[in-house]
Amino acid sequence: MLSSSSLSLLALGLLLPSAAPEPAAPLTPRATIGHYNGNLGINTAQWSLANGDVPPITVAGAPPAPITFGPLVSVGANAKAVGGQNWGPVLNVGSCAGNPGVGIVYLRTTAINGPNTTIGICTSEILMGGPILAQLQVPYAGPTLIVPPQPVPLAAVGSNWVSQVLMRGSPVAGAELSTAIYGTVDVCF
Repeated sequence: MLSSSSLSLLALGLLLPSAAPEPAAPLTPRATIGHYNGNLGINTAQWSLANGDVPPITVAGAPPAPITFGPLVSVGANAKAVGGQNWGPVLNVGSCAGNPGVGIVYLRTTAINGPNTTIGICTSEILMGGPILAQLQVPYAGPTLIVPPQPVPLAAVGSNWVSQVLMRGSPVAGAELSTAIYGTVDVCF
């Protein structure tokens, strides 16, 4: 039982030393990712959700900010761009360009809600802008186009990126654009 003098000392905070609050543990920096299909949702070639590292498609007037999403480790065919790791997502082939064909994988700096374009009989929406960081031709024959693993340099950490694929299949059909994935490079998945 505490005496009345102990209670007054306790009330003044003099009896027990006050503990400083523990600083919050810093959050591990993680790569971000977004998945966008413009304001009309017309691009039928869509990045695969199967590995769990691509969020569901957003259809809106502008691309939303990318988010931290999915596994904390490599899934092999990584859609998130992580410095010192490989980037190589999987794209589900669309319904217009035809199969087999070649996809031109573009990497640029900015996700946008761009204009529609028609190539042959295929209408798609342009979803990327800014300087071209890289482009790669990838053949496909079947339901998916698998981007071969591409090393992401550590120097890219903090950089924004967006990828959209121009699919060229049947010469009769023309070509179509995929949805866009985009984000910021960081050091952890």
